[in-house]
Amino acid sequence: MCITFWMWWSNTALKGQAINEVSIRFIITIILFCLSLICIWVAVNCVRHAFIILTPLGIELFPFWLPSKNLQVIYWTEIDNAIVTEDMKTLEIQCQGGGKVFVALAPITVDRLPYLKRAIEGRMDQAKEPKDKKEESEDPQQ
Repeated sequence: MCITFWMWWSNTALKGQAINEVSIRFIITIILFCLSLICIWVAVNCVRHAFIILTPLGIELFPFWLPSKNLQVIYWTEIDNAIVTEDMKTLEIQCQGGGKVFVALAPITVDRLPYLKRAIEGRMDQAKEPKDKKEESEDPQQ
């Protein structure tokens, strides 16, 4: 869009000038193109850091395309178990009722994967503790 706007503006504003319009247009077009590439790189980099968000409510899966429409939240109360595979390529979420969600972890950088695995395993351990305590408290009453 920037390049199109620049071409339109330069055609209307620089018409009667005696300067070398072609070289100035070319240089500014290259600069704007480089700026657009930087913006694309920043967007992709931001998505890599916000692909999976662990919140107190659950796991938010943030898609790159149409995030406002395709954002998916899986609540912790709906999750029976969540496992990061040993090869660190997928996250398998087992939901109540037998449903499963598989999430590819390719967009996440390799150095962040152990932290994600540790956080998910820690949360799953916390979720299992109350169930274990309830079972232990029921045993003495029998």
